[in-house]
Amino acid sequence: MAIWDWFTGKGQGSEPRGAVVDAGVPPQARVDELPLPEPLFYLHLQGFGRLPDDPALHQALLQFATQAEFLRLLPRQSARSFLAEHPQPQIDENTLTAFFQVLFSEITRRMYVDAARQRPEAVGLRFTLAKAENASPVAQTIVSTDAHGLGAGVYPFTHVPENPDLGTENPFVIRILYRKDLEK
Repeated sequence: MAIWDWFTGKGQGSEPRGAVVDAGVPPQARVDELPLPEPLFYLHLQGFGRLPDDPALHQALLQFATQAEFLRLLPRQSARSFLAEHPQPQIDENTLTAFFQVLFSEITRRMYVDAARQRPEAVGLRFTLAKAENASPVAQTIVSTDAHGLGAGVYPFTHVPENPDLGTENPFVIRILYRKDLEK
């Protein structure tokens, strides 16, 4: 059975095993609504700046992006699905896909940080840049500063930085820092 069939609910029988599945969230722990606070959605929407100023459209996008199905579809398929349900002649699929990629990045970042907080030995997060050559000066400062005495780019859970470039994909690669890592 293909793993995609299992994720989409088409598979029959036992759950697939392996690193990809084991690294994910077990079915019983999955959420019905994704962690995307409304104010943060609107900040990213404003920062993105390429969608029409239409309150009804904005509300439909927020509602769509907070449903658990949003992560299963991935940005391109989510854009197609949204446009099929809410035809928008003034929005092309590529623009909506780009906006959904921003939201997808934000939601998965928040879920990762929330899950990291639950790990008993975790003391914080280490931020590095996915593409240093494209990073803003603020993002570069976040990864190069030792603001909490834990090392450059390391933040305790009480001071996790947000994406400094609203309307763009999260520029960081985030890794959990464990107590044993500080002892080295």
